[in-house]
Amino acid sequence: MHHWLASALFAMCLTSFSMSAHAYSHSANPTAVGEKQVGVASYYSDKFHGRRTANGERYDRNDLTAVHSRLPFGTIIKVTNLRNNRSVELRVNDRNHFRNGRLLDVSKRAAQALGFIGSGLARVEIEILRYGDS
Repeated sequence: MHHWLASALFAMCLTSFSMSAHAYSHSANPTAVGEKQVGVASYYSDKFHGRRTANGERYDRNDLTAVHSRLPFGTIIKVTNLRNNRSVELRVNDRNHFRNGRLLDVSKRAAQALGFIGSGLARVEIEILRYGDS
């Protein structure tokens, strides 16, 4: 009887461990390639031009780059302005916690391509095209 009980407890522990490991890995990478997110985007002001980003690069307002709170650096995303259907592909190279509820920030060039320089904010959809390395 003790052998059966020990086997059952071991199986329960193993199941619990694999479920928690799955939950951890899923939350660390919450969006799969092809999945989409919708939210508000803003763009970097010119005062950040030349400053270091979280991945060590210098921010260039003329590059097609973005800030996202969770996506790995180097991730390529397609961003679509839901008001005018304009899209652009961006590379994530910076990090922010977005306590203000924004989904991402984009470079000035990206905001121009998406058509929201005048308003400063846009409701966007992002689609993960390819994950970065880090």
